[in-house]
Amino acid sequence: MIDLAIRRPVATAAIYIALFALGVTSFRLIPVEDLPEVEFPRLTVTATWTGASPEALEAFVTAPLETVIQQVGGVEKVVSVSEADPRGTGSNARIDVDFERETRMEFARLELSERINSIRDELPEGVAPDLSEYVPAEFAEEEERLLSFSLTGPYTFARLGEIAEEEIEPFVRGLPGVSEVSVWGAERREIAVELDRGRLEALGLRPEEVSRRISELSAPRAPGSVELDGRQFAIAVRTRALEVSDIADMIVLTRPDGPVRVGDLGQVRDQTEDPTFLWRIDSQPTISISVYRQSGTNVIQVADAVKAAMTELGATLPAGVGLELTGDQSENIREQLTELRLRAIAAAIVIFIVLTLFLRSLGAVLVVFATIGFSVLTAVNFLYIGGFSLNLLTLWGLAWGFGLVVDNGIVVLENVERHRRAGAGPADAASRGARQVVLPVLAATLTTAIVLVPFLFLQGELRVYYLPLTFAVGFSIIASLFVAFTFVPALASRVARMRDSAGAVVDPGLTTGAAGSAPVRPSEPFYIMGYRSLLGFALRHPVLVALVCLGSLGGSWYLFDEHVSRGSYWSGFGGGGSGITITISFPRGAGLERTDELVRSFEAKLATIDEVERFEAQVQPNYARMRAEFPDELEHTSIPVAIKDRMTAYSYGFSGVDVFVRGYGPSFYGGGSSPPNYSLQVLGYNYLTVQEIAEEIASRLTRFSRIRDVDPNANSTWYQRDREFEYYVEPDREALAAYNLPVQQLLDYVSRNVQGRPSGSRIRVGGEEVRYAVKVDGYREFDFHDLSDLRVPISSREELRLANVAEVGQRQVLASIRREDQQYERTVAWEFRGPVRFGDVVRDAVVDAMELPPGYRIEKSRYGGWTTEETTQMWVVLAFSILLIYMVTAGLFESLLAPFVVLFSLPFALIGVFLIFFYTDATFTRTAFIGTIMMGGIVVNNAILVVYHIGEVRKRMPTAAAIVQGTLERVRPILMTTLTTVFGLLPLVLFAPSQDQNIWNALALATIGGLISSTLFVLVAIPVAYRYIVARRI
Repeated sequence: MIDLAIRRPVATAAIYIALFALGVTSFRLIPVEDLPEVEFPRLTVTATWTGASPEALEAFVTAPLETVIQQVGGVEKVVSVSEADPRGTGSNARIDVDFERETRMEFARLELSERINSIRDELPEGVAPDLSEYVPAEFAEEEERLLSFSLTGPYTFARLGEIAEEEIEPFVRGLPGVSEVSVWGAERREIAVELDRGRLEALGLRPEEVSRRISELSAPRAPGSVELDGRQFAIAVRTRALEVSDIADMIVLTRPDGPVRVGDLGQVRDQTEDPTFLWRIDSQPTISISVYRQSGTNVIQVADAVKAAMTELGATLPAGVGLELTGDQSENIREQLTELRLRAIAAAIVIFIVLTLFLRSLGAVLVVFATIGFSVLTAVNFLYIGGFSLNLLTLWGLAWGFGLVVDNGIVVLENVERHRRAGAGPADAASRGARQVVLPVLAATLTTAIVLVPFLFLQGELRVYYLPLTFAVGFSIIASLFVAFTFVPALASRVARMRDSAGAVVDPGLTTGAAGSAPVRPSEPFYIMGYRSLLGFALRHPVLVALVCLGSLGGSWYLFDEHVSRGSYWSGFGGGGSGITITISFPRGAGLERTDELVRSFEAKLATIDEVERFEAQVQPNYARMRAEFPDELEHTSIPVAIKDRMTAYSYGFSGVDVFVRGYGPSFYGGGSSPPNYSLQVLGYNYLTVQEIAEEIASRLTRFSRIRDVDPNANSTWYQRDREFEYYVEPDREALAAYNLPVQQLLDYVSRNVQGRPSGSRIRVGGEEVRYAVKVDGYREFDFHDLSDLRVPISSREELRLANVAEVGQRQVLASIRREDQQYERTVAWEFRGPVRFGDVVRDAVVDAMELPPGYRIEKSRYGGWTTEETTQMWVVLAFSILLIYMVTAGLFESLLAPFVVLFSLPFALIGVFLIFFYTDATFTRTAFIGTIMMGGIVVNNAILVVYHIGEVRKRMPTAAAIVQGTLERVRPILMTTLTTVFGLLPLVLFAPSQDQNIWNALALATIGGLISSTLFVLVAIPVAYRYIVARRI
């Protein structure tokens, strides 16, 4: 292939012109999006039970659903979470069903749907399970939502909702690339049926019976068909309501004295629903409009089309109504593309300067430099053919390869130059120089590519995160290998004019074998002379070298272990925004009105501050989020800081509520306890036994003075700290028997009186789908004290208090019940006030002292860490990567010992990784771990070049001299490849406001740190290790 490329320059040029044209075409056609399309072999079942606690939901809804789900073919794992609704209206169940990878998901979905439908009648009334595709939390918002708009104006929420749903939504939905348009915050029409409690009791009716009869108005009837003139016609019976009055005239019960209609039992009103979400901008009511794109479409093109249409539509809206863009997913990808373009230009300039300083030939530099363009375009071709999109992960993979793809070209070109200096002609030098380094370059490329192979076997969300990145990097370096052995030698024999360190030209036009072909004897560069002295000292003092290496590794690990934070996920794909953000959290059940009252007080404060350009508030029951923004000219002044201090001072005045103020410096958090930093998960098959074990662990933990806030009912995430309570009624059977009152009669009576929750569905009224709700009067005022004092009739003349025949009380329950494969999981969380090392000792001591029944286990974790499954996968990937590197190098050297010398570069690389994360104060995230594994495939390249070349030189001179000569001849290509890779990645981290800003920083930091330290130690320690490990045994 090498000789063919040299002999057929026209054909070689034609191939690369074609690759260039195909790459440009693929770049224009490939879908552009923020994040990769997500597709899991997983389905999600959700269900809501209004008015129920998580324990009741788990027992009567989640558990039966899990039982039938386990019967579906191909099910691999079932994980369920039953948790309280944050609005305090009931509980929600979420069941994630994982299938085997080869499962046909369309058939699995159909079978699962049939299984769920088979038990719908057995579930509590009002519970309707829903089946949907699974979307990870990290991608839930960004995956499809493209644009968000706010609709504001001096109108009610109802009027703004009409404008959004009748004028904007239909218009935008018809645009190309738009899949869905959602309107949030609008007050929707509702038919409210408020029943009189006394009339219901007198007639022995329940609210559910009234709701069931109303639902018949929209229930279609298909009694059969009739025949006419030899043709069959279906009969449809329609009982739809034309007006609200039709609902009031609906007959519920027929008595001897006449029919009982809905209107006889209470009032029927046409009104708007009680709001569950409020959004205001500058204190004005605001409606949110979200636009979703179709998968596989170009983010930027669809966003531009929608924004242009919205601008045109905004001019036709009523006076005073404003339509403002509040969220744009395309801006993120635009900014990242612009940033990547600028950083790529900066990296290219730096690489160009480095190559020019070393090669001292513009032609040679352009030859190597062109490998970047051809390698990247070839990789884009592969990505397009493979069905990948151009997203932030694949873009990073291409950018990460900027320095890597020139490495192979540098090694080949430098070796060609060395043969030219030895007197070989252009074609002969290009051929011999390229062929001589085929094995080491191939091995070095394979070690870089081979560490990517284990990523193909990742499961779940890890696979989605890193598979596109893996393919982008792999395609780039494989393309660079092809370019290095075809494009580089072909042009090196005709274009490159190289200079030695003194500036003498090595002319490719010189011929081989002539008198004028005497080798050029360049002078030795200064860095070679300095390195020669250092290498000689290291070979004479091997013990000192070993001590320095071990001391550096141990010291760097100490700094890393003690001072570097670890995290599970990256901080985000984009940078943080400006402005001041205020979040407010109330205890569960606080309600929308109470939360909104506090928010309005903050709004009143912000409205009086002239420097605030814009502020918005989003209010939900128990939770609110506010944001204040400033003009650009004030962003970098002290004014936002002073305003933040004012908001912080105002937040001090509230108790019983969590207020979090952040932006422009240190954040303020008030109103709650510190989040836990330790947790244990108790797993087993019996709910009560798991609870007893958790309580025993909590009891043991409270004996330690450094432990605070032990919670045996904790949630699995630290930010869900609010505890869940339920009110219970436990009948006293003996007391009921004394009054001859059946238990079921008592429970039915209590249920009729506490029906404060709306119940109902949707019916068609006058051609419009309208929600209806059946309620009992007085439901808003009914509280816990009313429940205790509830008068229960035991005869026509006698009644007694509920507290006399039942225990009525309050108790803490789990806010979230998690099960995996029908095994319960309970979390015990606490705060340890002291060093992490001591906290681990205390935790381990408590766990070791526990005696567990068979089938039960305790899992350890700290908040913010990886899951056990993720940790196992990462270590398996690391182990396989090291094994594959060893196998590749063993095959290259035909030796079992030489690969160990190469692998010595890995711990040397870790020194740099530890130190760079320590000095930059960056978080070592899961992405950094991935970067460290990928870095392992890069840092061994230099060691391979050194060890392989020493072995070649040993064939013609003694071992000691061969070690020195072989290492010296590889110093320049090693320095060039290291500097080009480092400087190629450096722009990705230099201009970031924070080292935790995005995914690129963690990967780039790991690679830069590891490559710098490994290069320094490889050039010193590897020759010493070769001399005392390999040379003495051969």
